[in-house]
Amino acid sequence: MLLLSQLGCQFWKKQYEAPLAPPEVAATIQFPEWKQEELRILQGPHLKALQIATNDFRPPGKAPPKNADALTQCLHRLDTYDVWLMRGDAVTFIHFTPKEDERCGIEPLPADIGASYAISDDGVILKRQ
Repeated sequence: MLLLSQLGCQFWKKQYEAPLAPPEVAATIQFPEWKQEELRILQGPHLKALQIATNDFRPPGKAPPKNADALTQCLHRLDTYDVWLMRGDAVTFIHFTPKEDERCGIEPLPADIGASYAISDDGVILKRQ
């Protein structure tokens, strides 16, 4: 049983690892000088909340339905969305807002069909809408 669970974890990890560029491409990349005034800092509780909300909003590996129209395909892509973050008292508020017109070249829907989350610092989804 333990072996099966380990194999499942390895399969899950392998399936969702980000691709790595070849060494020759990596060799051409130069990191910038880290200047505090030019950074957008995402603090630990924000990062944790964002990961939880993202995994709930668009679970890794979940594909759009077969034969989905262009809008549905667009809205299933995480890079279609901008994310707004706001800090509360031991809670992070997150809103995913779609940019289907800019990112997919599709006429935007009249209403924002994004999603909002309130995530506690201990990682609980307090509310989503």
